[in-house]
Amino acid sequence: HFDLLRRSAGSVVDAVWLRVQTAFDWNLTQELRHACRSLRRTPALTVVASTVLGLGIGASATVFSVVDVLLLRPLPYREPDQVVTIWQQRVEADSAIGDVAPSNVLDWREQATSFDVVAAAEPFAFDYMVGSEPRTLLAVLVTEGFFRAVGVQPLIGRTFRPEEHRDGQDSVVLLSYGCWQRYFGGDRGLVGRTVILDNEPRTVVGILPPDFQPRLLQTAREREVWAPHVTPPYTRRQRGSAYWNVVARLRRGVSLEQAQREMDAISARLAAAHPRTNRGVVARLVPFRDHLAGPVRPLLLVLVSAVGLVLLMACANVANMLLARGAERQCDLAVRSALGAGRARLVGQLMVENVLLALLGWGAGVALAYWGTRVVVALSPGGIPRIHQVGLDGRVLLFSLVVAASTALFFGLAPATTFSRTDAGGLKAPGRSVGSGVSRKLRSALVVAEVGIAMVLLVGAGLLLRSFANVLRQDPGFTSTNVLAVQVFTYGERYRTPEQQVVFYDQALQRIRALPGMRDVGLVSAMPFAEANINIESGFWIQGQPKPSPAEMPSTFTTVATAAYFRVMNIPLMRGRMFTNGDRAGALGVVLVNETMARTYWPGEDPVGRHITVNWQDDPRDVQIVGVVGHVRHEGPESHPRPEVFFPHAQLPFGSMTFVAGTVDDPASYVDATKQQIWAVDPTLPIYEAIALDRLTSAWLAPRRFSLLVVGAFAIMAFVIAAIGVYGVISYSMARRTREIGLRMAIGAQAADIRRLVLVEGVVLAALGIGAGLAGALALTRFLRALLFDVTPSDPVTLASVSILLFVVALAACYVPARRATRIDPLVALRQE
Repeated sequence: HFDLLRRSAGSVVDAVWLRVQTAFDWNLTQELRHACRSLRRTPALTVVASTVLGLGIGASATVFSVVDVLLLRPLPYREPDQVVTIWQQRVEADSAIGDVAPSNVLDWREQATSFDVVAAAEPFAFDYMVGSEPRTLLAVLVTEGFFRAVGVQPLIGRTFRPEEHRDGQDSVVLLSYGCWQRYFGGDRGLVGRTVILDNEPRTVVGILPPDFQPRLLQTAREREVWAPHVTPPYTRRQRGSAYWNVVARLRRGVSLEQAQREMDAISARLAAAHPRTNRGVVARLVPFRDHLAGPVRPLLLVLVSAVGLVLLMACANVANMLLARGAERQCDLAVRSALGAGRARLVGQLMVENVLLALLGWGAGVALAYWGTRVVVALSPGGIPRIHQVGLDGRVLLFSLVVAASTALFFGLAPATTFSRTDAGGLKAPGRSVGSGVSRKLRSALVVAEVGIAMVLLVGAGLLLRSFANVLRQDPGFTSTNVLAVQVFTYGERYRTPEQQVVFYDQALQRIRALPGMRDVGLVSAMPFAEANINIESGFWIQGQPKPSPAEMPSTFTTVATAAYFRVMNIPLMRGRMFTNGDRAGALGVVLVNETMARTYWPGEDPVGRHITVNWQDDPRDVQIVGVVGHVRHEGPESHPRPEVFFPHAQLPFGSMTFVAGTVDDPASYVDATKQQIWAVDPTLPIYEAIALDRLTSAWLAPRRFSLLVVGAFAIMAFVIAAIGVYGVISYSMARRTREIGLRMAIGAQAADIRRLVLVEGVVLAALGIGAGLAGALALTRFLRALLFDVTPSDPVTLASVSILLFVVALAACYVPARRATRIDPLVALRQE
């Protein structure tokens, strides 16, 4: 029965296919052979058209592979659409969203009813010995319910139990997949065994899956160890320090908008109850998927638009070529029509050729996408989850095939329907009998569209280029050349007292300073541009003035440093004096303030000699200002300088410090020697990071550099395609007007007149395209606003520069056709007609 059914079904399909071929008088095999011969007869057009299509299809496939991984594919979590991150934002300062104060999280957990669970994560680090070398394993401390909120299950083992978040029962850890592979060889028997972290045994209860990269803690580096957070009682008082990342799971039936309204009401209550810390602070809910895309989401939306425009340009360009080719083939099509070929047969023949062109373009596009995805992954800035998954797969290949089929329909339908109307009249006047005026207008309109699209993309690239240049011109407040930064954490049993910390740092400084090639070495607690900065904000008041209430007390960032730090970084001393060896424990407490703080709180005055009280971690310290130093942009070159006060390290020892070493040449060559000198003082102390400051600066610029390169690549594609389009249309127009030009020259027209004729046609098309592009750029570049810095989307310099560039290129594209036209022999031209 199955064989009979199969044969019957096959017979039906064969009958239908025969009916289709009969109805359209169409033989697919014959048409394919004819299409291949036709394309071989015009190799230049075939190569150019398939290359242009390949650019459009390849660019589309590359961008789709990135968007698919970051935005379209389901997240590997349970009901990911129910997961949100919660951030706090100070609205009156129009600041960016940021980490959350622990006490706020505890209040949200108690008061909010829109969530099944609210959990938090806090950065941490464990010491781990790999052989005889101490390593720092980046860790996360998570509160109860964190993994339930995210909706992730471990690859092996289990997550934390509620009782393991209590003091004395928290000696368990989960390992990331990468950590498990790197340090333990992927041993599945590790679960249930103990590892020594911070000189204490901890039981490994599970291994997290390889695709668990939640991009928490605003860091590009992988977190290797996850441990339960034991919330101490004093956490309830921590409202001024924000260092928790919060994730929550919405209750079923609760929308994001409903939850946001409830959090707004809670924020208002907390602001009324705690005005000093919570006034103007609101909670912002962000879907977890949007949070993961994070810094690249605006760029992805721009890239989708840009690649769509490039694909449209490619289709318009190929359509133009086919219109020109169709006009040349009118005689051939007229012969076929005279011999009895119907319009459907002619359309079918032309569309088969278009499909073959699209398949050639698809092959070129797949090759381009293969390399394009690799380049995107290599150049992408750090901290983008799952970016390593970007590449060619079945979904990308299917998408590119659909794009190729769509382009065949888009660029081929208009020429095919236009020239399928050819009749026997085409034998009398080749290229003029049918569709001559329509096709000419259509070709001109397509070129205008190409120039307009190129204008939009070039303006976008120009705005990004100006933004990048503006960022580079920003003075960060320090010199990054030949500076090495080495960050360590001195905590634990060996550094219980401030005196122990001072001894270690003094001895390490002496040893590092003695290395050949070292100019000077200093210390700082908050290294500019560093990932793991310890930013401490302290309230303060000026002595001799009424002490402000807690709600009105000003605050300043508080940093610990040595005098050598300012010398190595080339941070200038504006007034007063620098720290000296006399500024030690037991001496008069002194501080330096930066220029921003001096201008903010002592406008028009000299703050040197003034006394202030700084509330350092709830420990008020009376100090005298002895100097004013230049300000530093801590959070990157685009950030605003912040008020900052500096304590000398000898008077305020701190556990997390960065050695800042000035070298005579490449600082990377001093990394190993510097580590050895630190380990000579303490062989068990892990080094968190050792990196040249130039690399930190480059990392901050990486997202802008990436945006500029990608959008610039699309703009260059558009630029080339537009130039090809203008050249092709003008060249074809001049070829079709050979008799007219010959007649003009026969009655006395000079070469300059002919050149002017050609250039005017090209200039008119370019001017129309530039005008349309200006309107489009003004309408669309506002979506680039999130990627711009110190430049407006309607920047006149960029608009004028791109307009002039396109105008010059249009003239250049017209030059060859113009020169060819002036060499036409009038007698030969007239005889040809």
